[in-house]
Amino acid sequence: MSKREPQSSQPDGNQPGQQPDEAPTTPTLTEQATLLLAPLGGRTALAARRIGRPKNATAAPVETAIQLRAEQVFPAASLAKLPIAVEVLRRADLGQFSLRERLDTSGEPRAGGGGVLDYLDPATRFTLDDLCALMLIVSDNSAANFLLDLVGMGEVNETISRMTLTQTKLARHFMDWGARATHRDNLTSADDLLALLALIHGGSLPGARRLRELLAAQQSFPELRDDWLPATAALAHKDGSLDDTLHDVGILRGPGGACLYAILTTEQRDLFAARRAIGQIVRLLWDEWQLG
Repeated sequence: MSKREPQSSQPDGNQPGQQPDEAPTTPTLTEQATLLLAPLGGRTALAARRIGRPKNATAAPVETAIQLRAEQVFPAASLAKLPIAVEVLRRADLGQFSLRERLDTSGEPRAGGGGVLDYLDPATRFTLDDLCALMLIVSDNSAANFLLDLVGMGEVNETISRMTLTQTKLARHFMDWGARATHRDNLTSADDLLALLALIHGGSLPGARRLRELLAAQQSFPELRDDWLPATAALAHKDGSLDDTLHDVGILRGPGGACLYAILTTEQRDLFAARRAIGQIVRLLWDEWQLG
């Protein structure tokens, strides 16, 4: 006589630990982002905020936000160029500089690390607006160092303080590896960067419109727009990288509204994996917040 198979203690169609007729749980946006960042190792942070379009002219925007280690301090890399641009445009708004003035950069040491200024005739005179464009669109380090010296590091830090970006501070020029070796670095956090993006997006800073235009013309990290987002997406962003660091911050807009985000990664062994994770998170924000 054959033995009967033991009867399952679970109701038909349900998994162990699942209550009868219990629907599968959909991961939250924070949980999905955590899963995308977790394989990278090192240190990662994310801050993002959705600003929905009002249904009518008097309705308040619907905002949704997520944060993952957003208060932690990271090396800023080229994201430190954002407060420099803010200070240049602020001083131009005060009439201390003219964005149309042509300047002699021949005395500025060429820093390397990409950009175009290093490859042009040193006698070429650029407008202040040109130099801001080089600093943000192609992340030109020589242009950034020239502008930093022009407005002064102390003044940039004072403006950062007035914006209450409490974890952001500039302490060195770009490509100054000696300063980094002594642990003197430019620092920031995802929280601070999201606050700065909100000021730019909301038009609360002098030259905010020009800043948005330059960030929308970004030529670094082109696959973020080309490979991860649909044609209807409008992206104004800035990346930053070091040998073990990759960041991206941006203003992402579509027919369904806008999203501000700051994604920071450091102590990374595989920057290609970090690039992919950033792309995945930006697409996740687009899809989950229905920006299309």
